[in-house]
Amino acid sequence: MTGTGNFRKCARSMGSRAVACECARPSNRHQACFFMAMVTVILAALMVCENEVSGMAKQKHIVLLGASVGHAWNIEALPGRVAAARNYRFEYVAEYAFDKTEALRGVLQRKQDRPDAVLIKECAAYFPGDLLQYQELVKGWVEECRQAKVVPILTTVVPVVSTKNKPIKDRLKDFIKTLLGRPTTATQLEGIFRYNDWVRGYVAREGLTVLDLEAPLRTSQDDRSLRVDLHSGDGLHLNAQAYELLDTVVVPTLDRAFLKK
Repeated sequence: MTGTGNFRKCARSMGSRAVACECARPSNRHQACFFMAMVTVILAALMVCENEVSGMAKQKHIVLLGASVGHAWNIEALPGRVAAARNYRFEYVAEYAFDKTEALRGVLQRKQDRPDAVLIKECAAYFPGDLLQYQELVKGWVEECRQAKVVPILTTVVPVVSTKNKPIKDRLKDFIKTLLGRPTTATQLEGIFRYNDWVRGYVAREGLTVLDLEAPLRTSQDDRSLRVDLHSGDGLHLNAQAYELLDTVVVPTLDRAFLKK
């Protein structure tokens, strides 16, 4: 550190002066030694302050922009659950719609406490939807983050439980929806997977980092629907075990994102 180097230079200089003051007249020697002692105290205090400021600067501020699943995650408390997360400070900002433009701008336009990175998370409830419109919105958010010098981190969408793994009454509902031409669990999952695949490809092309929330929660590589043991009862919202799995992927993703920066 620059401060440490300067301190060492000053220490060597003061050592030379201390030797010189031994040969000085008594009154001058006492004054010179007193002055050197005061300088030493001041420089030591400055070094302590510099180290504290440096330590504070290492803690990155991360905002999670999301809806109900994001809220239930309680990401603000992640450093208390995962030791490696203590280098980060987390904040949750709610927006219960796919279009997060206004909420994101509110975060990016802050005069104080503007984050170092924003996790932009979408919910399965917004699918199926207009994929082209979703893509244009996401591209705009990434550009706004870049202009604000905030790192944009897109997330994949957490899938839902497939129809075959739902109770009979829910399977019957899906069957009726099919007859009525309304969206079903199958079309919802299809929309989610198409969006997730696009996000992964877009992030790779743009040199960004993705927080992949699908991968740790899906049944398998072949069955990408939500594992039956990871929802809270409605096939969409997550239980504590699911959030524990999500906790494990946050810090490695953030570390990669800031290395790219």
